[in-house]
Order: sequence, then structure tokens, then C-alpha cells
Amino acid sequence: MAGYTKRQQAVLEFVARYQLAHRISPTLEEIGQELNITRVTAFQHVRALEKKGALRTTPLLSRSIEVLDPEYRPGRRMLPIRGRIAAGRPIEPVEEAEEFDPQEFFPRNEGYYLLRVKGDSMIGDHIRDGDLVLVEQLAAAEDGETVVAILPSGEATLKRLYRETGRFRLQPANPEMAPIFTESLEVRGVVRGVLRRY
Repeated sequence: MAGYTKRQQAVLEFVARYQLAHRISPTLEEIGQELNITRVTAFQHVRALEKKGALRTTPLLSRSIEVLDPEYRPGRRMLPIRGRIAAGRPIEPVEEAEEFDPQEFFPRNEGYYLLRVKGDSMIGDHIRDGDLVLVEQLAAAEDGETVVAILPSGEATLKRLYRETGRFRLQPANPEMAPIFTESLEVRGVVRGVLRRY
């Protein structure tokens, strides 16, 4: 499968990214918005890619685009786990035959999303500026959990949540920063993981 135009390649890449992130296919409107083209033009590109065998759709079914070209298909890529390495006292290297599926890091339902961190208020919890945090979309959290909190001002912050008498304390994991105290807030999610590129 080859001979794609640049726009067709962009459609394939977007559909694959979208499926990987959302576990469903994008609509023609979403393709159009991403590529700054009309829904009709997006439809024409999808039809052309179908004729080339790169995509398949199901008539009258929304979000039915399926990527067939293996080069663009959002599949699983297994990475080898080659053993253990000491982060404390050195140990004998241990070789083990095991594999890790990166997709296991990302839950399969739609109740999760990623946020890019800006700032260093959570460095004590190993969350740094520029990291991506994996957030479970929840409206409540336990004390001590790291949450996405919306303040009465409408501003959002990433902090550890604690309930105190008559108020909430949003605690940074940085001794140089003071906690935020508020009588009300909205929890938008709880942090479940951190991704960092070195």
C-alpha cells in the first residue's frame, strides 16, 4: 500500500493517533477539524484511502473507520524486559525473558486522559515540569491522592488533596511552596501515572 498524497498520509496518521488515544475512531468532522478541511473533503480523502485499501468503513455506522495499512495501524509493540537493575546497592545483573506491552499502561476505557504538567510544585512526588500525568476522570478523591482540582476562581491545579475542618488543603510536594486552602473546589480527576521522556 503506497502512493498516498501528503493529505492522505495526514488522515491516516490522525486516525491512528486518535484510535490509540480514545479507543474509537474519529468522525469525519473531527478529521476535518484536525486537518483544517471541510467534512466533505475529509469524506473524499477517506473514500480515496478505502479505494487504495488503506482504510475500511462500515456504511451507516458512525466512527467505523478501520486502518488496514499495517504501517499506520495502531497496534501493540511489545518491548523486552531484560531483567532487573539496582537503583540502590549494585546487584548481579539478572537476565529474564519477559515482555512488556506499553498498552497495559493505558486503561482501555474512556475515563482516562493525559495532562501536560507545567511547574514544579509536585517534584517531591516525582512529577516534573513537562511530564505527562495519566488522570482517571473522577469527581471525588481520597485524602492524600493527587488530584486535578478546580478552584472557585476557575483555575486548575495539580496537588495532593486533604480535607480539614471547614476547608480543603491542596498540598504541593515542594517544601518551597505553600499549600492552597479553599472552602470549596471541584475534583476533575485523580492521577494514576506519570510519563516522562528523557
